[in-house]
Amino acid sequence: MRHASRATTFLMVILALCTALTACSTSEPEAKPEPERGGFPPGYVSQSWVEREVMLHILDRMLIENEPAEDVEAITESPNTLFEAHILKEGEDRYFVEFDKDAWAGDEVGGTTMIDRSLNGAINFEEVTWCGEPVGGEEIVDTYMDEFWDTLDSHEDYTASIADYVDCGDGHP
Repeated sequence: MRHASRATTFLMVILALCTALTACSTSEPEAKPEPERGGFPPGYVSQSWVEREVMLHILDRMLIENEPAEDVEAITESPNTLFEAHILKEGEDRYFVEFDKDAWAGDEVGGTTMIDRSLNGAINFEEVTWCGEPVGGEEIVDTYMDEFWDTLDSHEDYTASIADYVDCGDGHP
């Protein structure tokens, strides 16, 4: 019995030493970058954000080239989510897209899911002239995403690329 007690004491001392050495030798974990709104790290660009941005530019192009005032409400479906979210606004001489997301009221209409649904419906209401050809909005989104998704590093780069692409440029910022 005496030997068992010594062995137990010896093992307890060894375990205490190992614990102390481990605690002393572990380094502090590296600080992770603070997540931005939505829980993503700074600079993160989501696929849905890029698709939404392409749809906004397509809708803006449709409004500039095709849409008389009486047709605008038809392309936005009922209820008019894009109007209620302050994405589609009426100016002095035409309707326009509000690109400043801070000016949107997305929570009032059910968030980005409802906005995306309404944008998708609007850009597919009729074709838009893109680089001389009538094309459906969804086709432009798909073509852009196939070529550019996950190739740029920031919201600013994507915004410049999308604006150029929808205006028949090569999409390279």
